[in-house]
Amino acid sequence: MAVAAASGTGPGESPGAPGQTGDQSKEYSETMQSKMGSSLVYSHDAGMNYARVAPRLMVGSCVQTPADVDRLRAEGVGLIFSLQEDKDMAHFGLDIEPIRRRAAELGMAHVRRPIRDFDPFHLRQQLPGAVGCLARELASRPAGQVAYVHCTAGLGRAPATALGYMAWIDGTPLDAALAQLLAVRRCHPQVGMIRAATCDIIAGEEGGLCEAEVGIDRPGAATVEVAGLDVGWGSRVQLEKAGGARFVLRRRLPAGSYQYKFIVDGEWMASTDLPTVDDNGNVNNVLNVSPPLGSVDAERRGRLMAAGSHLSKEELELIAGKLLCRADSALPAL
Repeated sequence: MAVAAASGTGPGESPGAPGQTGDQSKEYSETMQSKMGSSLVYSHDAGMNYARVAPRLMVGSCVQTPADVDRLRAEGVGLIFSLQEDKDMAHFGLDIEPIRRRAAELGMAHVRRPIRDFDPFHLRQQLPGAVGCLARELASRPAGQVAYVHCTAGLGRAPATALGYMAWIDGTPLDAALAQLLAVRRCHPQVGMIRAATCDIIAGEEGGLCEAEVGIDRPGAATVEVAGLDVGWGSRVQLEKAGGARFVLRRRLPAGSYQYKFIVDGEWMASTDLPTVDDNGNVNNVLNVSPPLGSVDAERRGRLMAAGSHLSKEELELIAGKLLCRADSALPAL
């Protein structure tokens, strides 16, 4: 059954919670289109929508009411796995407590593993822990029960988590898992971040980190900071004065491409002296970080980041061993 985040109620959809959330849906959809570069929309008033993407996995939009919990139980769901942050629920006025109570009454587990919305690097950081938690929780449920994995719209974080599970735990090649997912649900998972997270898990906490540097000349500036990179747009890291008008930040980062902006004495700016990228009308600087040529990390990254790549039996065993351990501290802390 293919279900997109669209208006209307049909199979796999339930009526939305009472209240007018049209403005919130419009705002959310516009942000989603801008950040994801897609034409997808989400209508909260249309209610919960979902699709079964694997024998024990369903992916969909957020659970809105206790009645949604009943509907999921009728579908064989024994685990509700939420990737929403508190602010995601607050945006649509969702109250999670009645949902949790109803799940407990029906003998269903309700687990939260928040991942930041529209933040690809945070997804990369958090995905191994989320998939490991999902795998352990699902393994503890009776064999016939299904996990319902959801974020807000069920179009980014939730399908990415399902893909991680299918690739890392079930052993389905990522491209085949993606085709299987897209056959039943129109969505926009960050496949590049899943590939990058795969490399991170195999390399371990220190193995995949590379030396990187950003710098800028700003005569007369008192403070220069940077946002983006690996800290996100809501955080900042201060650059050090390196002599004269030069400000520099040296940082160890996993291989990948990072957008960032400087904040010079409180003013946000992209330096035209450095590589830039147009991110849906926003001009940001971009930093490309690569492992040393000829290194084991470079070979592995070149292989696993490519479409059609396959994990070896040894790599699958290594990944499963790390993800299924009980302590998340054993996973890469990027």
